Amino acid sequence: MKLRVNDAGFTLVEVLVALIIMAVVGLMAWRGMDAMIRGRETIDRRSTQDAGYVQLVRQFERDCQEMLSNSELGVKPYAAGTKNVWWVRRYRLDNIDAWMIVGFGMTPAGLQRWTSRPLKGRADALTVWQAILSDPDLLSTEMKVSLEIPEVVSQQAQVLTSNPSATQAGQGNQAAPTTPTTPTTPGGSGTPTSANPPGTQTTSTDPAEKNELLNGIAMRWGLKTMPFPITRSCLAGTSL
Repeated sequence: MKLRVNDAGFTLVEVLVALIIMAVVGLMAWRGMDAMIRGRETIDRRSTQDAGYVQLVRQFERDCQEMLSNSELGVKPYAAGTKNVWWVRRYRLDNIDAWMIVGFGMTPAGLQRWTSRPLKGRADALTVWQAILSDPDLLSTEMKVSLEIPEVVSQQAQVLTSNPSATQAGQGNQAAPTTPTTPTTPGGSGTPTSANPPGTQTTSTDPAEKNELLNGIAMRWGLKTMPFPITRSCLAGTSL
């Protein structure tokens, strides 16, 4: 029995051409799928970062809303160093009014928010708070990390008070401004004095500074992945 030419099947060249076409189509499909997966990962990562920024802003606003507007502890309710800024806020624990110390500062892991345990009594609050007042940049082991944002690489904080000359600034991983200041005493003109080194606290005899009120906090956070920072300001007991 003789075979006809049409029953001979595909030639080697035809098989190779078919394989090449299938390989090209498969490669194009794989690249399209890979681009789609990478795009989805980028969207998810950006969404997670944005959620972290929103959480940071909301937490900062909540802390500002509960910030002490005056020195209920008998000492100033805020402290600012070169890296960290702290203040005392109101806290509700089991339907009992208490206090809590909160802080925002830079670490090798990024921006962190720290909180103390609920402080039910004035003596208990002063014990924790005096240590922070002495050195705001020294992180106590009693503080717990409640929020961490690795994408934030710098922080600048400005405390707004009723005494402009007492305003302090803290800048993440940078020195605070050391421009000369001129305290003014009642009934006379002040003499220029040099500002203290970054991170140090000043004990002043100026009556206006002793009675100063905490008006608010202005924050500026620099981001790793964005060219513009997050800026937020608040007044004690509210937010802007």
